[in-house]
Amino acid sequence: MEFSHQLFFLALLLPLVACTDPIYQHCVQNFTDNSILQDNINKTIYSFIANTPDTGYAISTVGNGSNTVYGLTRCRGDIGRKACSDCIVAASQDLQAICRGTSASRIWYEFCFLRYETTKFLGTIDNSDLEGRGSPKVVEDPKIFNMAVLQLLNWVKTGAATGSNKFGMGKRSYNIDANITIYGMAQCTEDLQGITCMQCLEKLTSRLINLCANRNGCYYMSSSCLLRFETYNFLLATTIPTYPEIEAPAPSPYTVA
Repeated sequence: MEFSHQLFFLALLLPLVACTDPIYQHCVQNFTDNSILQDNINKTIYSFIANTPDTGYAISTVGNGSNTVYGLTRCRGDIGRKACSDCIVAASQDLQAICRGTSASRIWYEFCFLRYETTKFLGTIDNSDLEGRGSPKVVEDPKIFNMAVLQLLNWVKTGAATGSNKFGMGKRSYNIDANITIYGMAQCTEDLQGITCMQCLEKLTSRLINLCANRNGCYYMSSSCLLRFETYNFLLATTIPTYPEIEAPAPSPYTVA
């Protein structure tokens, strides 16, 4: 037990690049005087630090009985190993500081997500925590713009649901004369199957349409999936698929040596 604690706290001392603040966090189910559970939480978080950067995703099950801890992480599919590692370490630090003493905790960053609970949740959709943010700017021709956004999002959602890394992205020209391009992204946690991934994204789509109709950007997320579009390039991939010329999602940067 002592050795696992040493590894855990050494990992939290790793140098970080500049990281943004958490977008949202959720901490519930307080507990006290349970060193076994706390040690299992520490082991779970350390496993995320050690394992997530290799593929951009990790799951973990640590412990037995009521002290079992289930965990999951994901990094955004267009970032590299170093950025993923930095984000997971930062999320681990914040989660330990903000949610210490809770057995069900989640934290969202721009580039990663981290979650652990004592209830088994892996493989099921969880849209209980929904967070959305829309741009304050309104487009001039909303009917045409909204249709273009919906078509692009449907395309990247299909890429996420059918892709091995559950990530889809793309872009499309909207107003050639004004040189406007719409960029879109969809992602699910990799414990979801294709059909459940799409179901999760469809739920976000309905919320996004209500929140961000006529807006030139929107970001909606839950514990199981996320959906985003903007009229500026927020994606970090070198090559972004163009709608509708490419029918498959871009490969994950994690597969590149």
